[in-house]
Amino acid sequence: MTAQAGSTPSNHNLPSSDSVADRRERSRIRKALRQARRALDEEKRAVGERAICRRIVSLGAYRQARTLAIYYAFDGEPSVARVAEDAARHGKRVYAPVIVRQQMFFAPVTPGARLKSNVFGIAEPALEQLIDARHLDLVLAPLVGFDERGVRMGMGRGYYDRAFRFLRHRRSWPRPKLLGVAWSFQQVPVLPKQPWDVPLWGAVTENAFHRFAERTSEALAPEV
Repeated sequence: MTAQAGSTPSNHNLPSSDSVADRRERSRIRKALRQARRALDEEKRAVGERAICRRIVSLGAYRQARTLAIYYAFDGEPSVARVAEDAARHGKRVYAPVIVRQQMFFAPVTPGARLKSNVFGIAEPALEQLIDARHLDLVLAPLVGFDERGVRMGMGRGYYDRAFRFLRHRRSWPRPKLLGVAWSFQQVPVLPKQPWDVPLWGAVTENAFHRFAERTSEALAPEV
């Protein structure tokens, strides 16, 4: 099933122009969705993760990708470990996010490599051979919520928005494609949108793949 359709608060290096009402609404939505995904029972989680991974590896964007960014599941996020294993078997170069001060880069994921926890308690690979986000073909992006326009709400720290802000100035999706990964209940009708939000190319849940509309010129905010 494919659905056609068309958040984070201010952070370091991002402008601060949102209203108090918007901040409160984002906080309310974020809290509710995080609680819901943590409460998902193990059986539904296991079944849902298998469905999500099957949908991802069936996508043309995945099959064509030579470089893939995954993430290590945290706080109830769906695991994409099966996708990482499939990518390695097919000779794709697999990377995962690493936090360096207030910026996010990507480091290679190698089988059996020891992981460490970053300041937020999220697993990440060793800080070696870091690459810039521009060198990726497909990025599996965790999220807290998304809407039918492709607006993404993250944990509120702005790392993905900063790392991929160059995408706001592209009218098409040459690379990388930003693919949100979420549970179906994390889709909401409308999220408060901020000037620094980087839109998703698509999103995958256990129930559907959502492909969002190409951006128009009004969506291209000036770089900060």
